Amino acid sequence: RHIRAILGKLQGPIVLFDVGANQGFYALELSKVFKGTDFKLYAFEPSKEIYHVMQKAVAEEKHIIPFNTGFGEQDETKTLYKRSALSGLSSLYQRRLDHFGIHMSIQEQIRIGQIDNFCKEHSINRIHFLKLDIEGHELSCLLGASNMLKDRKIDFIQFEFGGCNIDSRTYFQDFWYLLKEEYDLYRIVKNGMVPIRKYNERLEIFKNINFLAVLKKND
Repeated sequence: RHIRAILGKLQGPIVLFDVGANQGFYALELSKVFKGTDFKLYAFEPSKEIYHVMQKAVAEEKHIIPFNTGFGEQDETKTLYKRSALSGLSSLYQRRLDHFGIHMSIQEQIRIGQIDNFCKEHSINRIHFLKLDIEGHELSCLLGASNMLKDRKIDFIQFEFGGCNIDSRTYFQDFWYLLKEEYDLYRIVKNGMVPIRKYNERLEIFKNINFLAVLKKND
């Protein structure tokens, strides 16, 4: 709602990316929030089984455009690990979750692309809001959007950080140094957002939480 209040003032279509759409729950909620504005919501889910569920779930929402693909640093085919056919824990990393009694024993070959290439192919000049929930692969996804980031073409980035980053061996420090020059970063908490003024090791908290990166205004 905070982001909608800002983007709702724009003329022309608002472009939203839901990367890691799973069964479409978040996309549907996002669609409700942006109702009444001129928007397009691209929903990306790489697992074929989960994608078909998502495709049906959003079929009546004309603003939501589903795609059966994932994103990363480069175009490639990778193995997706799942605990069940429609698991929300699906990850490109073979997560070590024995301590929870969870085993990622199902494997699926999926297609991974680059956000930069997708935007070029679909004539998308700007992403107003990019949501990333891809179980530890968020940093790789941002590296595959290097041109969009360099050209200041992404206004808001919401990304999840937590236990998955243990398995992908990525740290909040990586996100900080990638984004800090062009973005203000915030930790999203129950009652709003906490600004992150500078990096320190106490930010490496591997419990699932979301951060928001807000593009700085040009001086």
